This record gives sequence, C-alpha cells and structure tokens, in this order.
Amino acid sequence: GETVVMLDVQNTSHPTTAYHVVGDVPGQTKEVVVVGAHYDGHDISQGAMDDASGACQVMELARLFAPLKGQLRRTIRFMAFACEELGVLGSTEYVRAHKREMPEIALMINLDSAVGGGAKGFGYAGMEDVAETLKSIARDTGYPLKLREHVQTASDNFPFFMQGIPAITMSAKDSDRAVGRGFSHTAMDTLDKVNDRDMRECAMVAAR
Repeated sequence: GETVVMLDVQNTSHPTTAYHVVGDVPGQTKEVVVVGAHYDGHDISQGAMDDASGACQVMELARLFAPLKGQLRRTIRFMAFACEELGVLGSTEYVRAHKREMPEIALMINLDSAVGGGAKGFGYAGMEDVAETLKSIARDTGYPLKLREHVQTASDNFPFFMQGIPAITMSAKDSDRAVGRGFSHTAMDTLDKVNDRDMRECAMVAAR
C-alpha cells in the first residue's frame, strides 16, 4: 500500500576558507597555459573518477613537464581547484582575483573526470583556431582525438571561457557503457572504477 514519509531536516552553513594548489613550470614569455582539475569530490562519494582522477592527471603532467623549466615558450600553471562541486566557486573566485592576469592566459585545459575507457579527446567551445590546433595535433600524432564543440558551464573551464580565453575540457567517457553522468555524483564513484591503462593513455593525450 501507500507509504508516507515525512522528513524534518535542519541544515546550517558555516563560512570556511578553501585553497587552490598551484605550481608553475616557468616559460620564456609572460604567456601562461593553465592545466587544472578540481580536487574536491561530491559529498556522497569518494569522487575517484570525479575528480581524483583529474587531480592525479594534473600531478602527472607537472612531473612530466618540470624538467623543461625555462625551455618552453609559455609558463604552464598546474592547478588543483577547490570548491568546484559547490558551484564552480573556486575557479570563479580565482579568475575574479586575478582579472588583470587573464589576458596573459593563452589556453585553459580542464581535466574534470578526464579518465575513462572511451575515445580520448576534448570538448571545445567555438573558436575555430582552437579546433584547428586540436585537429593538427591529431594529424601529427596519428591519434584519433575525439573532438566535440560544446559549451560546458558546470566545470572549471567556464570562468576562463567567460573571459574570452580558449578553454578545452578533456573527455574519455565510454559512451557504450556510461548512461548520463556514468558513476559521477553517485556513491559508486569509487577507486575500482579507475583503470590504470586509461590513466596512462589520458596522461599521454593531455601532455601532447
């Protein structure tokens, strides 16, 4: 028969301070490429794929590029963003606080849930030169990058995009298996869902 349930939920909000983790590999000019992922997880899950996998990618890319300090044209800024799951608050605040530096950012690469068993590629929001650059990388490497034109608003790329900065988000979701968000934002987003081979391949693609 019919079941009626009544909930009386009392919530309180408390001000707190959150921190980004930032590391630069200095280049030869003032231009900067930001490579970022959020390190906070959804409150009902471990957040292994969304987005511990992305945070690990950022650390792996920092390890790869650190020996090239001073050799690259642009500085690469590796960032682990706070408070993405609370409404993209962390990266929004970063962009606001560093507004004067925004013209120096040549590209933002977002690694949100960037590991999966599907085709590796990037979503880009318009900007024909960005699409052509990605296509040229695919041609030069012989790697079949999956490219998608899409404005993604609910991740750390968006505040940069709103400043007119080319911002791309890596994707690797297996469309044959994943429905909707896949395991993201569910209690099943646990470490056993992250495949080591996919992590390595995604790091390879992102580094290129």
